[in-house]
Amino acid sequence: IRLIQNTATGIFAACCIALNSPVCPPVYAVSTLAQVWQLPNGEVQIPNPLSAFPSYDLRDPVLLGSGGGGAVFSFLDGEGDRNTAVKISWVRSAASVERECTILKVLTKTKTRNVETCLAQETYNPDPRRVMIALEPVVENTVASVSGVDGEEAQAKSVEAIVCTLVDMLSANVVTTDVQPLMDKKTGDVLFIDMTEARIMSDSPTFLDLALASSFCSEMAVLIPESFADLASRALLSELQTAEQTGSRLSSEIYEVLLSQSVLMSPRTVQYIESKL
Repeated sequence: IRLIQNTATGIFAACCIALNSPVCPPVYAVSTLAQVWQLPNGEVQIPNPLSAFPSYDLRDPVLLGSGGGGAVFSFLDGEGDRNTAVKISWVRSAASVERECTILKVLTKTKTRNVETCLAQETYNPDPRRVMIALEPVVENTVASVSGVDGEEAQAKSVEAIVCTLVDMLSANVVTTDVQPLMDKKTGDVLFIDMTEARIMSDSPTFLDLALASSFCSEMAVLIPESFADLASRALLSELQTAEQTGSRLSSEIYEVLLSQSVLMSPRTVQYIESKL
């Protein structure tokens, strides 16, 4: 990480003075410091504070991680809590990060549980071909598997949360691949992050939609230990019944995809799903 002065006018003025030019802009005493990260996929430059999101007072960025989709930073907000994240895309991933924000807003509108909220989207000023999205919440002390959660009660809570999110996303007609859950090690609360691979399915699912749905369901089912299969099946049945009652009925094609997930299927759950086909 390095710091640079983010004042093009000041640099130009210094050059003018050095060349003894008669036409020089004024030199300002105050400049904005920017932090620069040289990451495997490219450079990220962030002024501190970050004023690109007018509704948020974001300062003191801390790198959370980076990958093919972009780099993610946490920021202190105006009240001093580190609870806002900003993902900055690369040029090649700008479209997928934009789509991620759009899909997260769809999931927020449909009240999907346990997923991030996209607060806003802005252009990354050092390179307008790249984009930034602000996300919440930022979570800490997390693990990626149910087995890493402390205690059976908290683990059961994680399993139920996974099933809730599975049904909520299918009801919203959204699927994704490479699911990335963050599970609170103490409480078992779950947050799914990184929806860059998410897609909104057609109202009448296409072959590609169903292939993605099958992959999504399989990835979610793999998160559930076999010892919690009965709990997961009961939770799935309850969630499907609730979705039906609230008018979020799944298509018969998606029900058939669910039937292939043996870890989620008890005789009662199978009977219920088959009654909807």
